[in-house]
Amino acid sequence: MPTTILEKAASPKASPPNQAVRPGSPWMAAAQALVYLLVCIVLLEGFFYLAQVGDSEHIKPDILVGYKPFEGKRITQRAEGFGCFRLNSFGMQNDEITVEKPAGVYRIAVFGDSYVEALQVPRAANYLNLAGQTLSERLGKKVEVLNFGVSNYSVAQDYLRYQTVARQFKPDLVIQVFRVEEIGKLLPMETQALLFVRPVFFVGEKGQLVYDNTCVKQFFKSKEGKRMLATQWLRAKSRIWGVASGMIQQASAFQSKAAQTLFTPKKAGPKFTLPSDNTRANYAKCYWYMMDKQLAAFKDQCTADGTKFMFLRTPMIRPGMHTLTDNETETALLQKTAAKLKVPVLNLDQAYRNYAGTADDGTNFSDGGHFTKKLHRWVADSLSNFLADFAFPNNRQASK
Repeated sequence: MPTTILEKAASPKASPPNQAVRPGSPWMAAAQALVYLLVCIVLLEGFFYLAQVGDSEHIKPDILVGYKPFEGKRITQRAEGFGCFRLNSFGMQNDEITVEKPAGVYRIAVFGDSYVEALQVPRAANYLNLAGQTLSERLGKKVEVLNFGVSNYSVAQDYLRYQTVARQFKPDLVIQVFRVEEIGKLLPMETQALLFVRPVFFVGEKGQLVYDNTCVKQFFKSKEGKRMLATQWLRAKSRIWGVASGMIQQASAFQSKAAQTLFTPKKAGPKFTLPSDNTRANYAKCYWYMMDKQLAAFKDQCTADGTKFMFLRTPMIRPGMHTLTDNETETALLQKTAAKLKVPVLNLDQAYRNYAGTADDGTNFSDGGHFTKKLHRWVADSLSNFLADFAFPNNRQASK
């Protein structure tokens, strides 16, 4: 007989199998997809690591200094030349070093921007390493040259980096490196680009330095600042993130350029031109008192720490240009400050003009304006010759 509806309702129902473990269930499929995704991410990260891609981001926001390098991160730079190295645990462009200075070692701490940081060449080929090796060989003692350069840093940031990082290494000599138009970094600016986020030192009514990080705090509150802080772990650890971020930036730059081409009238007024020599000279004269005060404070701090202090003036060309940039007024003001502070200046800008002239065909400077390996070698030889006399006057005969 056919089963009635009441009998069907009364008959016991078979318990369904466990949904969590049943093959083909949605939960099992989701778990497998997640495992596959994680495996793919690990494999892709490993592939990018071996291929040395996705390693270009090397700085992070910092409320005191504006930004600073990631500690212990491997950096691969292909924009101008090629460099691949790991920043040490202090965020320096050096191999790992101890805070305590070994007996018999002479330490030189060098400060400046990307011309000092030198991400465009292998670490062994930058002029700081080469000068350290040359001095060690010529003088018969270990000379450690510590690279505290950070891309686009100002003198104010260099001074803060000395106080927060470099001072603990007890350097015997501090070198503040200047390139042309360093004075342009003196004033604060509101920006969404991390490489331009800087604190500043104003001069107070009584002549004292007044630290101000208003622009840094504004960046931290901005949309871009919050994004960078939220993704800081990914920027430090993930090469996939580095590749994706680079592609997004390139796409944004392309869209911006395309929008300007489409919507900007052909006759939109005069094109942008660089400031005239007279304008740059007037700017330097107007604001040098701020630079002078910062350099004096930096030198006084080094003197109090028992550390010698000096200036190194390096040559520069602007990106895409092949003629040396000049600012005679700024150079003269630097010489005046150095004389007042009684510290030496090694002017390699002038020495280079005597050595190679003012034009360059790409032999000594990259298209982005940084030193090639050849110019790093020349700067290293010039610097080591000078330091053999200045820092080691008792070893002059040994250095010849």
